[in-house]
Amino acid sequence: MEKLNKDIQIDRYVTGKLDDAELWEFRQEMEKNPRLAKEVELRSSIYKSIADKQKLNLRISLKAMSAKYQVSRLTIHSWKVQAIAAGIAVFLLVGAGLLTSVFNRSNPDQLFESYYHPESSLLSVRSGSFSDNTSLNLGMLSYDQGQYEESIEIFKTIPDNVVARLYCGFAYMNVKNYEAAINEFDYVVAHGDNLFIDQASWFRGLSFLADNKISTAKSIFTNIASQDGAYHSKATDLLEELKNK
Repeated sequence: MEKLNKDIQIDRYVTGKLDDAELWEFRQEMEKNPRLAKEVELRSSIYKSIADKQKLNLRISLKAMSAKYQVSRLTIHSWKVQAIAAGIAVFLLVGAGLLTSVFNRSNPDQLFESYYHPESSLLSVRSGSFSDNTSLNLGMLSYDQGQYEESIEIFKTIPDNVVARLYCGFAYMNVKNYEAAINEFDYVVAHGDNLFIDQASWFRGLSFLADNKISTAKSIFTNIASQDGAYHSKATDLLEELKNK
């Protein structure tokens, strides 16, 4: 049973489905358990290979369909036939996982809304960053209650605390001050704390996306996608949707 639970945790980590507290705890466990870290690396490689093969098969299928229709040069006049053809196209898009991209994510704002999920606080997680730190706990409490402006003011009283800077960035995102959020995430990334650096990088990229700085956002997501971190899959998917933007 314990191994089954661990397998589920690994799958959720690789696919970017762990919540904030689970992510933090899982990273700590990987640092202490080289065997677990190796299993995560192996699972990531397998998932990436499967995804690459699926994309290749889809491209081959679509190319074959395109060639077939070019050779036949069929002209469809019947609106009923057109409707059927449209239905088939929609079915193919659904099967390829692309329907949402085409209809619901047509611009950067919609893409941001699709990928941005506000982080919960780390109040339930015990770490050295929280020990006897009243200001950090108060800031987290305000953040949890949705009092983002108040939490920002509290977090700013402890500027050397990497967790405070990270959550100050989250709070700025929630009040749509993306430029200020980027400054906070810049600090976390430059700090080099392995527990939070990929998280800060992901939300930094989303902040640039929300601020309509597409080129910078794509550069950040490309870097994330090139690594086997917690946000690898999400960054890869988002880059696919940003290809023509």
